[in-house]
Amino acid sequence: MSEGAERDEVQFLARCVHRGFLGADAAREALAALREGQPVDRTIVERGHCSEKLWRWIRRTEAGAKPIFPGYKVGKLLGVGGTAEVFEAIDESTGKRVALKILSMLEVAKPESKRRFLRESKLLIELDHPNIVKGLRLARFEDVYFLAMELVEGCTVLEILDSRTQLDEDSALYVVLQVARALEYLRQQGIVHRDVKPGNIMVASGERVKLIDLGFAARSAEGEPTAPDETSETTLGTAAYLSPELARGNVDVDIRSDIYALGATLYQLVLGKLPFEGASSEEVLRKQVVDSLSAVDLKGRKISPHLHYFIEKMMAKERELRYQDPHELILDIEAQIRGKKSLEYSREGDGDLRPDLDQRAAPSAPPIARPMSRRPGRTRRPQ
Repeated sequence: MSEGAERDEVQFLARCVHRGFLGADAAREALAALREGQPVDRTIVERGHCSEKLWRWIRRTEAGAKPIFPGYKVGKLLGVGGTAEVFEAIDESTGKRVALKILSMLEVAKPESKRRFLRESKLLIELDHPNIVKGLRLARFEDVYFLAMELVEGCTVLEILDSRTQLDEDSALYVVLQVARALEYLRQQGIVHRDVKPGNIMVASGERVKLIDLGFAARSAEGEPTAPDETSETTLGTAAYLSPELARGNVDVDIRSDIYALGATLYQLVLGKLPFEGASSEEVLRKQVVDSLSAVDLKGRKISPHLHYFIEKMMAKERELRYQDPHELILDIEAQIRGKKSLEYSREGDGDLRPDLDQRAAPSAPPIARPMSRRPGRTRRPQ
């Protein structure tokens, strides 16, 4: 084997380890065999590190970088998350463009991660609401798990905030209204999302808002532990939106916890900062439980009394004082929007109260669906 070919094999094995298809010990064995002039493929298969069929797939796909699945023509990578990659694809049976969310092989080896992926996938297939990304098919091919989903072309609200810092009140209420509709539907199905935040809200083309990533969602009666820890995916970014009951580790959370998180999201949308910040997740969680919202921020930045009321009620420390279900919140927001003479709203479909953003927007505040930064490393999820 030439020096160049050997170098390519070493790089390929390193990529297999990095992407979770091989363990470090297996790669070292293969490297030792390579230096002795033995074929890498035979070493991997004969020593039981991988099935022959899966190894052929790994070779053909460059260690999963260019995945191949029957029935799909896989295209470009849309994004990378902590546990999965998302690719654009064509469903060859229908000709429709879809998104394929592929669980990392490193996560397949973790029972909790695999369970969460399978649970989320089944939920997304089961659920059917215009403000929730739709799951289409869950499948496994050569030990690789993937979910075919509705392809949502747009950007997350977090990306919009990255480009604009904050939203005007009308746009923020428009986003929150549609998410509240999704939460009301989840409530009717007995489901708590448990991870509502700007990064899990997408604005699709046409300005339809979609709630995504149900990886932490659970049936209200499941009673699963919900307190985050340092080794889970619930890191500082998510801790900033956790309700006090979740921050305390309560297991009897309900939809009012999601209302709190949506209130924290609304706070960030209009103020351009998180309601509670700290040097560690523990500090943020403590503030969620014991600290009050900043009166200076809420009263000193020209927030309308209505918006101030929404945030205070959504983020009440005692859940008995919050909106008791998303429907109450929806009614209040709709009444507020209808009461503003500067807004025009659609009379079509489900009564969506979308403001005419193009006419209303000032140069410094473009329509919320326009800024679509596609920076490398961002998860482009429909995730």
